[in-house]
Amino acid sequence: MVAVTGATGWVGRAACEVLAREYAETRIVPFASSAKTLVLQDGVSLAVRPLDELPDTPHDVLLHFAYVTREFLDRVGADAYIAANAAITAVVRAAIDRVRPRAVLHASSGAAASAGSDLMADPYAVLKRMDEDTLRTASRDAGARIVTMRIFNLAGPWMAKRGFAIGSLVDQLGAGGPVTIHAQHPVLRSYTDVEDAVRVAIGACGAPDLDDDLRLETGGETIELSALATRAAAALGLAEPEIHRTWDPLAPPDAYLGDRGAFEAVASKLGIPLHDLDAQIRRTALSPTEPVTT
Repeated sequence: MVAVTGATGWVGRAACEVLAREYAETRIVPFASSAKTLVLQDGVSLAVRPLDELPDTPHDVLLHFAYVTREFLDRVGADAYIAANAAITAVVRAAIDRVRPRAVLHASSGAAASAGSDLMADPYAVLKRMDEDTLRTASRDAGARIVTMRIFNLAGPWMAKRGFAIGSLVDQLGAGGPVTIHAQHPVLRSYTDVEDAVRVAIGACGAPDLDDDLRLETGGETIELSALATRAAAALGLAEPEIHRTWDPLAPPDAYLGDRGAFEAVASKLGIPLHDLDAQIRRTALSPTEPVTT
């Protein structure tokens, strides 16, 4: 059985879609903050369990995507945010200790790569880095393979929060008007299709000839946001857009880029083809977004 935490979030839902389509939906045990029903794109319904039940639920592989988002930090403050994520980590660690799965995937963040040590100054990044260490230690103690996947920038189907970068640009182009980019400095990004990310991560959990303590970072073709807007229009068969932006192209860039080498090497070893940027743009534009939950 494959346990999936955060199953109603973007990446967790993508993992459930891939597992149901390419493995078997009867082997998926999804978890979220509370019990509900998740309806996948092909109409398959999955009974989602409360996360607290994870340590008492047998599973062979644990795919851990659950996390309280930055929006919660802004709303409730650092103390409550830290406590909420610590509670999630405690449940997952208890599950690893008790169930002892053969493999654990921890979906971390690119922010962990540059995290400092001041938890209150940057709770999101520092907690992600702390979780990497905690879950790696728990997995190794349980004799489980640990795959840590640092997620930088994703594209593709079921993107629920579309107000950032590629989702925003695609939606602005679809509306037919000019594209507005607010960043006043260069912004460099590289994207990985969300399904590619979960396919590679799932494959890495079971491949016999990979390291049992593996860290991957998502990444792809590097592109600046203005160029991405033009590229997206071409990929969607639209006219070159009018771009509204006041910026200094010589200013220090905001670069949020993963080291794609290990990820692409594992994908190649597993025989998993990766979607290029144009395909990611089209899949972002054409796919449904929110999962259906009841």
